[in-house]
Amino acid sequence: MIAKWLPFFMLLAGAIPSSSHAESQQDTLISNSLLYSGTEYIKQFNQLKGTPFLPTASNKGSVRYQDNWYKDIDLLYDCQDDWVIVRDAQGLLKLRLVHEKLQAFDVDGHSFIKLKLLTKEGEFYEKFYEGRRMLLMQWKKNLELDANEQPIYDLRKTLFILDKGTIVPLDRSSDLLTIASAHKRELKRLIRENKLSFKKDPVKAALVLIKETERNNW
Repeated sequence: MIAKWLPFFMLLAGAIPSSSHAESQQDTLISNSLLYSGTEYIKQFNQLKGTPFLPTASNKGSVRYQDNWYKDIDLLYDCQDDWVIVRDAQGLLKLRLVHEKLQAFDVDGHSFIKLKLLTKEGEFYEKFYEGRRMLLMQWKKNLELDANEQPIYDLRKTLFILDKGTIVPLDRSSDLLTIASAHKRELKRLIRENKLSFKKDPVKAALVLIKETERNNW
């Protein structure tokens, strides 16, 4: 399955909560833990046609749920419906955590936060950088028809910058220059000197430029 990079033209710049989370006061995973308060996850799908889950090498991660961090747990991220799935206390059933009670989660090196950009309930975005600007990505899987007119899960990734409430989509290499449009010459030189390729590694290219603009207060 080939990931696609799409323009982020549907985002609405709404009220954006702070993404900084203080460490929890406790991390309890006992049988009556507040973590086990979701509903059973019963979505049906044909694994031969893919899954709705974020592709990962490991399902180990942590969640910030009801203002507590729960660490070293097995979890899945359904990026079709924006749901986080964990096992119940007995390890038998899959539980879908209550979206309103979930603030952030990490899995397999991916760090996600919830921001209210599309809905009043908020959605999850992978966070790569946070300073005056934020570098974020939305992961989304949808069912599409393959060549045989059969439904198959299609992964789409949307990279963008959040700058003072303004959405700056990063869909092509030229979009990198919009990070600090008054300093395009310096950004072009930085791209050449670091041999950056948006096509090969858009996250790395964006990170280098954002950090440079922040360092220079552009």
